[in-house]
Amino acid sequence: MNENPQSKKIPPFVFILIGAAVIAAILFFLLRPRGAYAPAPAATAVETVVPAPTNTSIPSSATATALPSATQVPSPTSIPALAVVDPGLSVWCHPTGLLTAPSSSEGIAAAPEGANISGIDGEMVLVTIPNYSCNYVFHFNQTAPQGLQVEVFDWLQKQPVFTLPAIPAVDISNAAVMVTTNAYLTSPPVWEYTYRFVLRDAGGSVLWEGQVRLDKGWRPDICLAGVLPNPKTLRCPLRQDAHPWDPWYAKTPVPNDDDNPIP
Repeated sequence: MNENPQSKKIPPFVFILIGAAVIAAILFFLLRPRGAYAPAPAATAVETVVPAPTNTSIPSSATATALPSATQVPSPTSIPALAVVDPGLSVWCHPTGLLTAPSSSEGIAAAPEGANISGIDGEMVLVTIPNYSCNYVFHFNQTAPQGLQVEVFDWLQKQPVFTLPAIPAVDISNAAVMVTTNAYLTSPPVWEYTYRFVLRDAGGSVLWEGQVRLDKGWRPDICLAGVLPNPKTLRCPLRQDAHPWDPWYAKTPVPNDDDNPIP
């Protein structure tokens, strides 16, 4: 009996199912998560290799670019310590007899016309006497300060016989002036006398020290007694002033009155 060819024919829906399965597999492959089923790689320690620095050639002085030098900031100028400078002490005085009413000389350092001006005798300041008033002027290396004091010693005393202020001059900034009309410092009744002057600052430190000689500047003939006459009256000693040890004692004839002093 012959087999019916129709009974072996594959039904069409089978092909449809196969096609659907293929399409589903393709879609599944395309749409699956990336790496979802891929095993995670094991962590591998990576050693970072730092390359050794290469030698960098230093440019020669001919090709090197000059770096700007640092700006030098000037240091502040130090102020020198206060000091007396040459001529140290100078003196000018209103001479007696030439000025009856001199103008005020407080703080005046520059000598006016007609004044007696001091000189130098060795290391001494020499002041010609007699005078009405004197300005003792100290010269400094900077502006004269306040509070200066002048101590005046005579040759017998260890303590000053006078202490007078020296004020900053009004006409010269680097000077201070001690003004006095004291007769012992302007016209002492002697032919000459030497004082020691000490200038101190406000703290008591010595700024200057030296000798000042007041001198009449001339000498008369000596008396028979071998001494100078009185510097004010210009008279020689009288007989009653003699002493047994005087070389002219008991000499005759010897005038014995004020009108005839011993020559």
